[in-house]
Amino acid sequence: MGDKSRLSPEQSFPADLAPLEDSQVEILNSKVNRQLDLEYVEDQEVDPETESRFEELRAELDYRASEDSESPADGRDARESSNQEPKDKTPA
Repeated sequence: MGDKSRLSPEQSFPADLAPLEDSQVEILNSKVNRQLDLEYVEDQEVDPETESRFEELRAELDYRASEDSESPADGRDARESSNQEPKDKTPA
């Protein structure tokens, strides 16, 4: 647990990745990936907390990459609205 290059399941993890700078998210991603590697080697399976963190970071990095190419006015609102059902646009 003293290795600074990994983030074990027992160590704290941000509840929300949105306010973090890109470099901070990338560092967390690197640490979680190193933890995944260690778990595969030592236990031949991944801790559910590490896997959850990995998926959350992957989604955040994918979102940020698409945000860079699309440049919406307010990325967070755009992401949230994209998860909603499409509205019927036919006139009443």
